[in-house]
Amino acid sequence: MTEAANQPMIVDRTDNLGARASSMSGQVMLVNLFTPKDGMTEAFVAAQTAEYLRLMGKVTGWIGNRLGRAVDGSQVVNVAVFDSMANYNAWRDSQLFADHVEIIRPFVAQSAPGMYEILYSAGEI
Repeated sequence: MTEAANQPMIVDRTDNLGARASSMSGQVMLVNLFTPKDGMTEAFVAAQTAEYLRLMGKVTGWIGNRLGRAVDGSQVVNVAVFDSMANYNAWRDSQLFADHVEIIRPFVAQSAPGMYEILYSAGEI
């Protein structure tokens, strides 16, 4: 088995289960950097956008998403807003999330999510 095969697909960049995160109130923002497998960026984007449609109305507290591609094409970024850390964590622990991961897994070399407290907002997400 190669070293890459031993690496987990999802590598969290922030602690969304710690005491500080658990005490947060209000909206939170997920910023997830995806590194698609070679030649799989367009297939990943298609699968991910299809997932937004499939999951719409099924994830409690999910407010919305934006999906962007790095200008050099090397990564895709997903920005999502949830109404609370508790609802985000419930999503991460759900069968819906597990199913979502399996749907996008064939296209993704690595996913690096991080949760952020929203400090300021202007415009619409």
